[in-house]
Amino acid sequence: MAIGAGALAAGAAVTGYTLERSLVRRWQVDADTLAAAGRTLPGDMRHRSVTVSDGGRIHVVERGEGPPLVLVHGVTLSVATWTPQLRALAGRHRVIAVDQRGHGQSIAGEDGYSMDRLADDLAEVLVALDVTDAVLVGHSMGGMVAQLMSVRHPDVLHRRVAGLALVATAAGPLVPGLGGAALAELLAGAVGRGLHRAERRGKGIFFSDDQSAWVTRASFGSRPSPADVELARSMISAMPPAALAGLIGPLLAFDVRHRIRRIDRPTLIVVGTRDVLTPPRMSRALHELIAGSELVVIPGCGHMVMLERPDLLDELLHRFSTELVGMAEGQ
Repeated sequence: MAIGAGALAAGAAVTGYTLERSLVRRWQVDADTLAAAGRTLPGDMRHRSVTVSDGGRIHVVERGEGPPLVLVHGVTLSVATWTPQLRALAGRHRVIAVDQRGHGQSIAGEDGYSMDRLADDLAEVLVALDVTDAVLVGHSMGGMVAQLMSVRHPDVLHRRVAGLALVATAAGPLVPGLGGAALAELLAGAVGRGLHRAERRGKGIFFSDDQSAWVTRASFGSRPSPADVELARSMISAMPPAALAGLIGPLLAFDVRHRIRRIDRPTLIVVGTRDVLTPPRMSRALHELIAGSELVVIPGCGHMVMLERPDLLDELLHRFSTELVGMAEGQ
């Protein structure tokens, strides 16, 4: 009987592993498939490097002309997150995408990592690029940075930004409930120590490609494109563990709920019904806090809105920008 039970367990384990490998292979695609799916960055982008006040260097890409859209990605991602928007919207807009410090080609200065520092970086980039009347678009952590920049640098907001688009993001703690702050602190400490060990050993954020594929897939909603999963996975895997270690605590502790009522710019809020990282309740809370904001909830969409529903997001951003231009011309 014991031998039979052991054989069944072994068989189940082999079957589970085979199924896991089969699913992971479905999400693994090559460079040609990414290119065919339009998930490679355009070759005609303009690259800029902005040196910020603590000596950090922020990498920025631009494409197109017209009313500006400034795109700020989430944690572990990069400007490549916005590949669909850089391709599709540049015919109607000056599309600007920012690598946040520790991501992509941007490097931190002497201040290291904090949400305040990321907000300061964004304000300095807007000034350096002489951006005016922009729609500032922030995804996930980028949306948090956009909110914080708005309340931390109201002069930059009023001179440079016509409206905000907050995509799959939050204004309050990512670990909710009583004891959430204490749990977030413990989690950040444990994760941070593990990431620093990985950095010292020359390892990446993930133990294996399989793990990175599973974790990345969890950020998508129903039936994602393998090319989208691979694009996101490649960005996440490329992030230095020490940079993520520096950000994990500030990210989990982020809370501007008591401050964002000051935001007096038109605001568009977008979230997917299958977002498990920043679920719809967080966007609804944002909608209640920011007077006059518009909330769009996308059925079946997960956290990676710009990849999962690019056509819809592009049209929402273009329409929002057009309305803001019309409002400015009518004044």
